[in-house]
Amino acid sequence: MSAVNTPAGLDQADGLRSMFGDDKNQVICLACALDPDTVVHVGHGTAQALKNAGHQVLMIDEVPLSDRRTMSGFLYPTKYDLGQVFTNSVSLNKSIKQIDEKFWYATAAKLRHAFEVRRAKMPNLDDRLKELHLEFDYIIFPTNDPEFNIVSFFGKSVSRILIASPEFESLSRAMGMIRQFSLYNSEAPIPTLILSTEEDAAEAAFDKLQKAAQTAMGLELVMLGWVKAVQAVRVVIDPDDLSVSTPTDGPSNEFVLPAGFFKHLTQSITN
Repeated sequence: MSAVNTPAGLDQADGLRSMFGDDKNQVICLACALDPDTVVHVGHGTAQALKNAGHQVLMIDEVPLSDRRTMSGFLYPTKYDLGQVFTNSVSLNKSIKQIDEKFWYATAAKLRHAFEVRRAKMPNLDDRLKELHLEFDYIIFPTNDPEFNIVSFFGKSVSRILIASPEFESLSRAMGMIRQFSLYNSEAPIPTLILSTEEDAAEAAFDKLQKAAQTAMGLELVMLGWVKAVQAVRVVIDPDDLSVSTPTDGPSNEFVLPAGFFKHLTQSITN
Protein backbone atom coordinates (compact mmCIF):
# COMPACT_ATOMS: atom_id res chain seq x y z
CA MET A 1 0.00 0.00 0.00
CA SER A 2 1.53 3.27 -1.05
CA ALA A 3 1.02 6.53 0.82
CA VAL A 4 0.78 9.92 -0.85
CA ASN A 5 0.02 13.52 0.09
CA THR A 6 2.09 13.39 3.30
CA PRO A 7 2.33 16.89 4.85
CA ALA A 8 5.29 18.86 3.57
CA GLY A 9 8.46 18.48 5.62
CA LEU A 10 7.45 15.18 7.19
CA ASP A 11 8.16 11.65 6.10
CA GLN A 12 5.24 9.24 6.47
CA ALA A 13 6.36 7.79 9.81
CA ASP A 14 6.97 11.20 11.37
CA GLY A 15 3.67 12.49 10.02
CA LEU A 16 1.71 9.59 11.47
CA ARG A 17 3.49 9.86 14.81
CA SER A 18 2.44 13.49 14.97
CA MET A 19 -1.16 12.40 14.34
CA PHE A 20 -1.26 9.48 16.78
CA GLY A 21 1.13 10.59 19.54
CA ASP A 22 2.97 8.33 21.99
CA ASP A 23 0.77 8.12 25.11
CA LYS A 24 -0.98 5.09 26.57
CA ASN A 25 -4.70 4.51 25.97
CA GLN A 26 -4.49 6.07 22.51
CA VAL A 27 -8.01 6.14 21.11
CA ILE A 28 -8.08 5.26 17.42
CA CYS A 29 -11.45 5.98 15.81
CA LEU A 30 -11.80 3.86 12.67
CA ALA A 31 -14.57 5.73 10.87
CA CYS A 32 -15.77 3.23 8.28
CA ALA A 33 -18.14 4.41 5.55
CA LEU A 34 -19.03 0.78 4.91
CA ASP A 35 -21.76 -1.68 5.88
CA PRO A 36 -22.08 -2.43 9.63
CA ASP A 37 -20.70 -5.98 9.41
CA THR A 38 -17.58 -4.76 7.64
CA VAL A 39 -17.17 -2.04 10.29
CA VAL A 40 -16.98 -4.75 12.97
CA HIS A 41 -14.59 -6.86 10.89
CA VAL A 42 -12.30 -3.87 10.31
CA GLY A 43 -12.14 -3.10 14.02
CA HIS A 44 -11.64 -6.69 15.13
CA GLY A 45 -9.04 -7.44 12.47
CA THR A 46 -7.10 -4.28 13.30
CA ALA A 47 -7.21 -5.01 17.03
CA GLN A 48 -5.99 -8.57 16.43
CA ALA A 49 -3.17 -7.37 14.19
CA LEU A 50 -2.04 -4.86 16.82
CA LYS A 51 -2.18 -7.57 19.48
CA ASN A 52 -0.12 -9.92 17.31
CA ALA A 53 2.44 -7.13 16.95
CA GLY A 54 2.86 -7.13 20.73
CA HIS A 55 0.58 -4.26 21.75
CA GLN A 56 -1.99 -4.21 24.54
CA VAL A 57 -5.32 -3.51 22.84
CA LEU A 58 -8.90 -2.79 23.88
CA MET A 59 -11.57 -3.03 21.19
CA ILE A 60 -14.86 -1.21 21.70
CA ASP A 61 -17.74 -2.76 19.74
CA GLU A 62 -20.72 -0.40 19.40
CA VAL A 63 -22.53 -1.58 16.25
CA PRO A 64 -26.10 -2.52 17.32
CA LEU A 65 -27.08 -6.14 16.88
CA SER A 66 -30.12 -5.05 14.88
CA ASP A 67 -27.81 -3.56 12.22
CA ARG A 68 -25.74 -6.69 11.71
CA ARG A 69 -26.59 -9.04 8.90
CA THR A 70 -24.06 -11.87 9.19
CA MET A 71 -23.64 -12.01 12.98
CA SER A 72 -26.12 -13.35 15.51
CA GLY A 73 -24.46 -11.63 18.45
CA PHE A 74 -21.45 -9.68 19.66
CA LEU A 75 -18.01 -11.05 18.95
CA TYR A 76 -17.51 -12.11 22.57
CA PRO A 77 -20.03 -12.55 25.39
CA THR A 78 -20.11 -9.65 27.85
CA LYS A 79 -22.42 -9.12 30.80
CA TYR A 80 -22.36 -5.31 30.93
CA ASP A 81 -22.04 -2.50 28.39
CA LEU A 82 -19.95 0.67 28.61
CA GLY A 83 -23.19 2.61 28.33
CA GLN A 84 -24.01 1.27 31.79
CA VAL A 85 -20.58 2.37 33.03
CA PHE A 86 -21.13 5.94 31.87
CA THR A 87 -24.48 6.04 33.68
CA ASN A 88 -22.59 4.82 36.77
CA SER A 89 -24.80 1.73 36.94
CA VAL A 90 -21.88 -0.73 36.99
CA SER A 91 -18.15 -0.46 37.55
CA LEU A 92 -15.79 -0.35 34.61
CA ASN A 93 -13.98 -3.58 35.48
CA LYS A 94 -17.27 -5.49 35.07
CA SER A 95 -17.75 -4.31 31.48
CA ILE A 96 -14.30 -5.04 30.03
CA LYS A 97 -13.54 -8.64 29.14
CA GLN A 98 -10.01 -9.96 28.77
CA ILE A 99 -9.94 -12.32 25.80
CA ASP A 100 -6.25 -13.21 25.96
CA GLU A 101 -3.02 -11.80 27.33
CA LYS A 102 -2.94 -8.68 25.16
CA PHE A 103 -6.50 -8.34 23.85
CA TRP A 104 -9.49 -6.94 25.74
CA TYR A 105 -13.04 -6.35 24.54
CA ALA A 106 -16.01 -4.21 25.53
CA THR A 107 -19.34 -3.30 23.99
CA ALA A 108 -20.78 0.22 23.84
CA ALA A 109 -24.08 -0.42 22.07
CA LYS A 110 -26.04 1.30 24.88
CA LEU A 111 -23.96 4.47 25.06
CA ARG A 112 -25.76 6.49 22.39
CA HIS A 113 -29.14 5.99 24.00
CA ALA A 114 -27.71 6.84 27.41
CA PHE A 115 -26.34 10.06 25.95
CA GLU A 116 -29.60 10.90 24.16
CA VAL A 117 -31.57 10.64 27.42
CA ARG A 118 -28.83 12.65 29.19
CA ARG A 119 -27.83 9.89 31.55
CA ALA A 120 -24.27 9.32 30.29
CA LYS A 121 -21.75 11.19 32.40
CA MET A 122 -18.04 11.89 32.37
CA PRO A 123 -15.22 11.14 33.29
CA ASN A 124 -14.18 9.61 29.99
CA LEU A 125 -12.93 6.07 29.51
CA ASP A 126 -9.25 7.06 29.56
CA ASP A 127 -9.61 8.67 32.99
CA ARG A 128 -11.66 5.76 34.32
CA LEU A 129 -9.02 3.28 33.12
CA LYS A 130 -6.28 5.23 34.84
CA GLU A 131 -8.25 5.16 38.09
CA LEU A 132 -8.10 1.35 37.86
CA HIS A 133 -4.41 1.46 36.85
CA LEU A 134 -5.33 -0.13 33.52
CA GLU A 135 -3.30 0.93 30.51
CA PHE A 136 -3.58 -0.10 26.89
CA ASP A 137 -1.38 0.87 24.01
CA TYR A 138 -4.43 1.36 21.80
CA ILE A 139 -8.18 1.61 22.22
CA ILE A 140 -9.73 0.68 18.88
CA PHE A 141 -13.18 2.11 18.19
CA PRO A 142 -14.66 1.09 14.81
CA THR A 143 -17.82 2.99 13.92
CA ASN A 144 -20.00 4.14 11.05
CA ASP A 145 -21.09 7.20 13.03
CA PRO A 146 -18.14 9.06 14.64
CA GLU A 147 -20.33 11.62 16.40
CA PHE A 148 -18.08 13.89 18.41
CA ASN A 149 -20.22 13.76 21.56
CA ILE A 150 -20.03 9.97 21.61
CA VAL A 151 -16.35 9.56 20.74
CA SER A 152 -15.36 12.10 23.40
CA PHE A 153 -16.52 9.63 26.06
CA PHE A 154 -13.50 7.47 25.23
CA GLY A 155 -10.73 10.05 25.60
CA LYS A 156 -9.72 13.68 25.31
CA SER A 157 -7.40 13.02 22.39
CA VAL A 158 -8.81 10.88 19.60
CA SER A 159 -6.96 9.97 16.43
CA ARG A 160 -9.06 9.44 13.33
CA ILE A 161 -8.76 7.19 10.30
CA LEU A 162 -11.37 7.42 7.57
CA ILE A 163 -12.04 4.26 5.54
CA ALA A 164 -14.25 4.43 2.46
CA SER A 165 -14.85 2.91 -0.96
CA PRO A 166 -15.52 4.57 -4.34
CA GLU A 167 -19.26 3.79 -4.32
CA PHE A 168 -21.54 6.85 -4.13
CA GLU A 169 -23.22 5.67 -0.93
CA SER A 170 -19.87 5.18 0.80
CA LEU A 171 -18.53 8.58 -0.32
CA SER A 172 -21.72 10.30 0.85
CA ARG A 173 -21.43 8.60 4.22
CA ALA A 174 -17.75 9.54 4.40
CA MET A 175 -18.61 13.21 3.88
CA GLY A 176 -20.99 13.02 6.82
CA MET A 177 -18.14 11.62 8.90
CA ILE A 178 -15.81 14.41 7.81
CA ARG A 179 -18.42 16.93 8.98
CA GLN A 180 -18.33 15.26 12.39
CA PHE A 181 -14.53 15.41 12.35
CA SER A 182 -14.73 19.18 11.89
CA LEU A 183 -15.96 19.33 15.51
CA TYR A 184 -12.90 17.53 16.88
CA ASN A 185 -10.82 20.72 17.21
CA SER A 186 -7.91 19.12 15.40
CA GLU A 187 -5.95 20.73 12.60
CA ALA A 188 -4.17 17.48 11.71
CA PRO A 189 -5.02 16.08 8.26
CA ILE A 190 -7.44 13.16 8.36
CA PRO A 191 -5.70 9.90 7.35
CA THR A 192 -7.81 8.23 4.67
CA LEU A 193 -7.73 4.68 3.37
CA ILE A 194 -9.68 3.61 0.30
CA LEU A 195 -10.94 0.07 -0.36
CA SER A 196 -11.31 -0.48 -4.07
CA THR A 197 -11.07 -3.01 -6.85
CA GLU A 198 -8.96 -0.65 -8.99
CA GLU A 199 -6.28 1.94 -8.22
CA ASP A 200 -7.74 4.58 -10.56
CA ALA A 201 -11.11 4.37 -8.83
CA ALA A 202 -9.44 4.63 -5.42
CA GLU A 203 -7.49 7.74 -6.39
CA ALA A 204 -10.57 9.35 -7.93
CA ALA A 205 -12.56 8.62 -4.75
CA PHE A 206 -9.89 10.21 -2.57
CA ASP A 207 -9.74 13.28 -4.81
CA LYS A 208 -13.52 13.73 -4.51
CA LEU A 209 -13.37 13.51 -0.72
CA GLN A 210 -10.35 15.81 -0.54
CA LYS A 211 -11.92 18.53 -2.67
CA ALA A 212 -15.26 18.32 -0.85
CA ALA A 213 -13.57 18.46 2.56
CA GLN A 214 -11.46 21.46 1.57
CA THR A 215 -14.34 23.33 -0.04
CA ALA A 216 -17.03 22.68 2.55
CA MET A 217 -15.05 22.63 5.79
CA GLY A 218 -11.49 23.69 5.08
CA LEU A 219 -10.21 20.27 6.22
CA GLU A 220 -7.29 18.38 4.75
CA LEU A 221 -7.12 14.66 4.13
CA VAL A 222 -3.95 12.63 3.79
CA MET A 223 -4.10 9.43 1.79
CA LEU A 224 -2.70 6.40 3.57
CA GLY A 225 -3.10 4.57 0.29
CA TRP A 226 -5.58 2.13 -1.18
CA VAL A 227 -6.13 -1.57 -0.62
CA LYS A 228 -7.34 -3.89 -3.33
CA ALA A 229 -10.44 -5.65 -2.06
CA VAL A 230 -13.05 -7.68 -3.87
CA GLN A 231 -16.78 -7.51 -3.35
CA ALA A 232 -18.67 -10.74 -2.91
CA VAL A 233 -22.40 -11.43 -2.97
CA ARG A 234 -23.70 -11.77 0.57
CA VAL A 235 -25.34 -15.04 1.52
CA VAL A 236 -27.32 -16.21 4.51
CA ILE A 237 -27.00 -19.74 5.89
CA ASP A 238 -30.12 -21.19 7.49
CA PRO A 239 -29.08 -22.67 10.86
CA ASP A 240 -31.75 -25.39 10.64
CA ASP A 241 -31.04 -27.00 7.29
CA LEU A 242 -27.79 -25.15 6.35
CA SER A 243 -29.33 -23.98 3.09
CA VAL A 244 -27.75 -20.92 1.47
CA SER A 245 -29.81 -17.99 0.20
CA THR A 246 -29.43 -14.34 -0.79
CA PRO A 247 -30.46 -11.92 1.99
CA THR A 248 -33.62 -9.91 1.42
CA ASP A 249 -32.54 -6.87 3.43
CA GLY A 250 -29.35 -4.89 3.80
CA PRO A 251 -26.59 -4.55 1.19
CA SER A 252 -26.39 -7.29 -1.44
CA ASN A 253 -22.58 -7.21 -1.54
CA GLU A 254 -19.83 -7.03 1.04
CA PHE A 255 -16.10 -6.45 0.92
CA VAL A 256 -13.76 -9.40 1.37
CA LEU A 257 -10.82 -7.82 3.15
CA PRO A 258 -7.38 -9.18 2.20
CA ALA A 259 -5.00 -10.28 4.94
CA GLY A 260 -2.64 -7.44 4.04
CA PHE A 261 -5.31 -4.84 4.83
CA PHE A 262 -4.87 -5.18 8.59
CA LYS A 263 -1.10 -5.28 8.32
CA HIS A 264 -1.08 -1.99 6.42
CA LEU A 265 -3.54 -0.37 8.80
CA THR A 266 -1.52 -1.52 11.82
CA GLN A 267 1.69 -0.13 10.35
CA SER A 268 -0.06 3.18 9.73
CA ILE A 269 -1.07 3.36 13.40
CA THR A 270 2.19 2.23 14.99
CA ASN A 271 4.99 3.53 12.73
